[in-house]
Amino acid sequence: MAFMLVAEPAAPISGALRRFLESAGHEVMLASDVPDAMGRVREMAPAVVMASVSDGFDGEALCRQVKAEAPGIPVLLLYLPEEEYPEARAASVGAEACLVGPLKRATVVSCVSLLMQVAQAREAVTQIRSEMQMMQQSGSRREQTGSGPSPDLEFLKRLLFMEVKRSRRYRYPISFLILEPDKYAERLGVLPPMQKTSVLADVLGKLAEALRDIDLAVPFAEGRFIVFLPHTPYEGAMVVAERLLQRVKEVQSFSGLTASIGLAVFEPAAMKGQAQVSFGTLMKEAGESLRKAQTAGGDRVEGGRPVMPPEE
Repeated sequence: MAFMLVAEPAAPISGALRRFLESAGHEVMLASDVPDAMGRVREMAPAVVMASVSDGFDGEALCRQVKAEAPGIPVLLLYLPEEEYPEARAASVGAEACLVGPLKRATVVSCVSLLMQVAQAREAVTQIRSEMQMMQQSGSRREQTGSGPSPDLEFLKRLLFMEVKRSRRYRYPISFLILEPDKYAERLGVLPPMQKTSVLADVLGKLAEALRDIDLAVPFAEGRFIVFLPHTPYEGAMVVAERLLQRVKEVQSFSGLTASIGLAVFEPAAMKGQAQVSFGTLMKEAGESLRKAQTAGGDRVEGGRPVMPPEE
């Protein structure tokens, strides 16, 4: 169960939205004006804020205030049928999504569910980035002393394992990339620890610049990075991979740097029956593709068509 805030002054509309959401198992709070809605946001921190944009309610103003005080809360704006540019207006005030009336239960519930998933993904990414920063700091200290075990990546493995399970259940595509600078052992591996760490940090920074805020790029072994792309099919993953290769070349702390990428994609939506692909299968596929890219001379992406389970 999650708390939802419906900001709508018209009782018939707010009542209908409340019934839609309660039928999906959510608990709903109502607000009839912007001050009341902001009070609810501060008090309860709802999972999603739904706000009307009409002559009787300025949902866009509410969205701006929510994003100023609680940017992590998704906002869904509801526009009248005659609105011509709802997407542009919603994006201009920072809303995650918008719907145009008349509203149907399935549409509302599906959109709210997707917004909650995106919010959870952002929270997970923020958490794991914090974890990885601590791991990198710990790893840097170990490199300076030349002793100690490698960073603990159990948190990362658990996160990605759960994402694969969600992908199977909700049937959305996910992509894994493994990136490694070309000739790492010969070129970067021989650098002094501090310089090597600095170059790898620059590489990670370039990767992060090229990704969406729900994507994830983290180091998981010496010289290698995992890039995880939720809701990304094969064609989109190839576009991102080519972009990442170009960004690696922009690293200024080490001239002439190139990289190889191994790609694995799981697209369960097109499959019949229950997909059985696992996190381990995807990682193995991405690793094998990386070796193919390196064997072929580097500075390229290798990856077969999406990983598919056998049809029943």
